[in-house]
Amino acid sequence: MLSIHYFYLFSAEKSSVPGKALGQGLLCKVCSDSSSGKHYGIYACNGCSGFFKRSVRRRLIYRCQAGTGMCPVDKAHRNQCQACRLKKCLQAGMNKDAVQNERQPRSTAHVSLDSISMDTKKEHLATTRELTSSAAYSLAVCRPLVTSSVTTSATIQPCSNPNNSHRFMVSLLTAETCAKLEPEDVEENIDVTTNDAERDRTPSDFRMSPYTSSCSESIYETSARLLFMSVKWAKNLPVFAHLPFRDQVILLEEAWTEMFLLCAIQWSLPMDSCPLLSLPDLSPMQQTKISPPTADLRILEEVFSRFKAMAVDPTEFACLKAIVLFKSETRSLKDPEQVENLQDQSQVLLGQHIHSIYPSQNAR
Repeated sequence: MLSIHYFYLFSAEKSSVPGKALGQGLLCKVCSDSSSGKHYGIYACNGCSGFFKRSVRRRLIYRCQAGTGMCPVDKAHRNQCQACRLKKCLQAGMNKDAVQNERQPRSTAHVSLDSISMDTKKEHLATTRELTSSAAYSLAVCRPLVTSSVTTSATIQPCSNPNNSHRFMVSLLTAETCAKLEPEDVEENIDVTTNDAERDRTPSDFRMSPYTSSCSESIYETSARLLFMSVKWAKNLPVFAHLPFRDQVILLEEAWTEMFLLCAIQWSLPMDSCPLLSLPDLSPMQQTKISPPTADLRILEEVFSRFKAMAVDPTEFACLKAIVLFKSETRSLKDPEQVENLQDQSQVLLGQHIHSIYPSQNAR
């Protein structure tokens, strides 16, 4: 049912186009993926060569997530620790000078919170104070998981690159305000069968209404609305909208389940009253015969509890959603390098935000 809603909301079909098989006989010396040729002195894949180029050009400094400097760097784990990935690139023989000697692009996106800015009139974004008030408004109206606004450490300053990735970075910091269902979205796209009294409800009332309904249709209504929020959040990111349309469809098809779950956690979906995620009342005899789906719900409850205990803030949720959305390893992408670039930026922003706001929580 969810997949039907997804294709209806996004109005697209995924076409399977076989990807290019480059360098099938050679492996990347960094992650052992298929090499696309020589890059900066060694045989490497497009992902690792692009990561190395961005890291050198932007002079990025990474910190090992585990603190050991020995994280695995292979095809499956190469995006998990950027510090160890860059270290392995250098150990494998990638040459920094080869990057610097390349022709520089006309615009280079520096992944730094200090350089995040944008035209306030065009994008309705201005200072850190406004970002904070937007987050507070979102928290007050939509009642997400966090009960107090978190002030972002970003200082909005002029930037020489107004058309590239800094828009993405700023949009991540404020995406939560746009992600909630506006009244016109609800009326036009979600529930066209409600009466006038229902249409006069506030966004927060509308958000909570599916969870308290006793009719069987509430299961599908809840699913559709949360899924709509996930898709709308992605489509509100300018950089996502600028990707090839086919890539947008593929990325959403690959990531919608994780984004759906993050949205459910973020907006405090009450598992005990939601028929979509709630556990049935079982007798002691029945509890000994829990089916795998019910066991999965137990795990889901634990995940909800951990997020709640950590008090994950809106910026962290935005970064997490971007990380799961922009997966360059997804098959048949037309522009995987750009997708990986966006995921790298999301990870850098998340790391910088945690380091700035929660400096004492190294394992966060």
